[in-house]
Amino acid sequence: MPWAAGERRRLPVQHRLIEIQFLRAFAALAVVLHHAAGRADLGFATGAAGVDIFFVISGFIMWMVGTQRPTSPLRFAWDRVARVAPLYWLVTLGIATLAVVVPAAMPNLQPTLETLALSLFFVPHRDASGAVLPLLVPGWTLNCEMFFYLLFAASLALPRSIRLGALSALLGLLALAGLVWQPEHPVASTYTSPLLLEFAAGLALAALWRQGRLPGRAAGRAMLLLGLGAFAALEGSGVFVESWRVLLWGVPAWLLVAGALAAGPIGKGGAVARLGDASYSIYLLHPLLVGASWRLLGWLPAPAYLAATLLLSIGAGLACFHLLEQPLGQRLKQLFRAPPRAVAFGHRAAAAAAPR
Repeated sequence: MPWAAGERRRLPVQHRLIEIQFLRAFAALAVVLHHAAGRADLGFATGAAGVDIFFVISGFIMWMVGTQRPTSPLRFAWDRVARVAPLYWLVTLGIATLAVVVPAAMPNLQPTLETLALSLFFVPHRDASGAVLPLLVPGWTLNCEMFFYLLFAASLALPRSIRLGALSALLGLLALAGLVWQPEHPVASTYTSPLLLEFAAGLALAALWRQGRLPGRAAGRAMLLLGLGAFAALEGSGVFVESWRVLLWGVPAWLLVAGALAAGPIGKGGAVARLGDASYSIYLLHPLLVGASWRLLGWLPAPAYLAATLLLSIGAGLACFHLLEQPLGQRLKQLFRAPPRAVAFGHRAAAAAAPR
């Protein structure tokens, strides 16, 4: 099936993903360093912008995956839940059990059946302190991701020619509604967050990349440097306002992703690409690892503590990826090879309706 008009190239998968793997590793370790530095009373606020990089990457990857071949909304949603949910559920259940059995190990976590259920089903809610956070703190980003996946799945029912514009417009309208309305309800505030614009930016980037409209390597390297320079300047100046996050951190995040894609791969990937594979495991486990590292190694000088925490996170993330995340994903892929009848019907219908 040829690509729609204007989509002039389809580069090999290996070229397409190496740069993204590097950035996933970079983003995950930046978030780890952000929280570890906070434990040591050191400043590294911009490390939290690893989340913004992830959101831009997510928009990019979803457009690439969702347009690789005809698929139905149900099939897409099924695949995303299978990819994201199992490890998150496992870690969430683990920390909830630990908090109940050994309360002293996690004194700030007070799980209830309600908060556990809301966390497992990606429903934004307030914790005991009033913050909009699930039991596993990094899950707040997955609440945003799952909502984006839902919107993307729904967009697959639209004609391909208007899909990108319609989805981007919807994300923009939701973000605008949040800015005007400023809702306090956790579901409404999450589903109208300005951070939705970062997914839209990733979608647009994927469309530009597919059409061969990104600049050349030299311009890509300049974009990379500009993005890194913006983050460095923000860190050095201490300037940050949460309500302006999508501009202060989202724009440099987009520059990094776009610059990396334009500059092209700098090698075959190797160890850093494997860290990209494990970035999801690193991200989900890092609150536990940072806390454990601080209890055990907080007496070390700050640089040694930060280095030890990064190494621990890398080692645990790689082990989790190989022992849990990857086997679970492979097993679920086999189980989902024969999807429910409704999903299979939708998939066949989408394939039949696709342009030939």
